Amino acid sequence: MSLKIREFDKVLTRKGFIALSKNDHKYFYLQDLEGKQTLIRTRRSTHGNQKDISDDILSAMYKQLHFESMAAFKNFYDCTMSHKEYINFLKVKEKI
Repeated sequence: MSLKIREFDKVLTRKGFIALSKNDHKYFYLQDLEGKQTLIRTRRSTHGNQKDISDDILSAMYKQLHFESMAAFKNFYDCTMSHKEYINFLKVKEKI
């Protein structure tokens, strides 16, 4: 299920994440509904000419974002879960 980097970045920003570039990585931090930064975060490398995010990296990312399966992460990515729904999901799991 490798994903295009550009599309991945757009999806996360639509879902309430802010992106910060540091060294050779881009960090994504989730903002709550009031715009405050939470502890939920993930990162991806900006090193090299990569155009896709590999499956092994996606596997680590979905765990960092507190999904229980790649299928749940794919539903989030495919925009079936809004920013507000994701926040509620994390609250139920007591992650924020």
